[in-house]
Amino acid sequence: MQSKLENIRYINLSETRKIGDFVLEKDIALPVSVEDGKDVKDLDLNSLAAGLIKLCTYDKENKNFEYYKNVLFALRPDVVTDLNLAAQAKMKSKDYQFAEELLVAVKNLVGKPECYINLAVLYAEMTVFYHKKNDDVSADMYDDILMSTLRECENLFPDYAPVYNEISAYHMRHGDIESSRDYLDKFISVSKDAKAKKDAQDMLKKLNDMLGTRDELMFAYDKMMMNMPEDAVEAIDRYLSKHESCWEAYFIRGWARRVLEQYDSAQKDLLESLRLESKNAEVYNELSICARECGNTDLAKSYLEIASDLDEESAVYLTNLAFLHLMDNEYEESREAIERARQIDPEDPQLVYIIKQYEEKTGDKVGAIISEEVVSDEDFDTLRKKGEEL
Repeated sequence: MQSKLENIRYINLSETRKIGDFVLEKDIALPVSVEDGKDVKDLDLNSLAAGLIKLCTYDKENKNFEYYKNVLFALRPDVVTDLNLAAQAKMKSKDYQFAEELLVAVKNLVGKPECYINLAVLYAEMTVFYHKKNDDVSADMYDDILMSTLRECENLFPDYAPVYNEISAYHMRHGDIESSRDYLDKFISVSKDAKAKKDAQDMLKKLNDMLGTRDELMFAYDKMMMNMPEDAVEAIDRYLSKHESCWEAYFIRGWARRVLEQYDSAQKDLLESLRLESKNAEVYNELSICARECGNTDLAKSYLEIASDLDEESAVYLTNLAFLHLMDNEYEESREAIERARQIDPEDPQLVYIIKQYEEKTGDKVGAIISEEVVSDEDFDTLRKKGEEL
């Protein structure tokens, strides 16, 4: 906070003065904004207004905050309108930090729930902006600030319906349908806007239908976890009669049919799942098993390569790939997959087993983990010169 106020200087009045009908206290120093190179003696009312806005933005805990706020309103009666308009202009030009400063000032000055919603809209836009720039750290930070702002509004103004609508939308964007549903329900309970309530009730019905859909899918998934693939297929058949475009449904049925050794129909389901959702490593892993069982190990390996590229934090697909290469006596390729898996999880039980099989089959011992180190051109030249000296 201190860095935000580093250009603030405090001046004392020699006597009591007035701004309109408002009396300035001579015993309370006034904050003024001093630009580099300027002297305090050259400051005007604009410098005082800028200083007051800075203080109201970044030092709300100041013991004289209420007094300074009243001075600002006396000096600039339309300051809130002016700050909001300036914030909108800054948002359009993507000067988000300045826009945030202006909107925080408005929130601290008037403390109305609408101010929190305006800030939330800004943070949502900033989140999208930074995601587009591939700056996920900043995007996630402003996404968290967005939710903190909405939570603060919810706590301060529990009867303010729009905040529940905004929190519901936030959870929906993050795929948390149940929380979205719960906050939409809260919105309906406190909203006095008949049209907004009707729209929310329509959406609530859709969310409840979606949650019911999830329950049906989880039922089929649970049947698979209980090793009851026939029941899982029946459940998915019923589900797909109502929902034809759900990749998860085709995946679960393909998985179940693969367990039932119905490889042709399993592959059809899994390929349909990929058509609907093309970036899922587990689908490719299931397809690999089907291809292997149908005698096409080259295709199985290709599927596993794709799976390992899609999920770089999982060692499972690489250990499966190492096993297939080992079975085909492709020792170099098997060892490469083993080393890639060891970089992810050297203690993985399946990997430990594959290494044992590799050592028994090849007679080679798998020693310390092979790691790559990136060396700059300059460091490489230094190492080369040292080698020549030796």
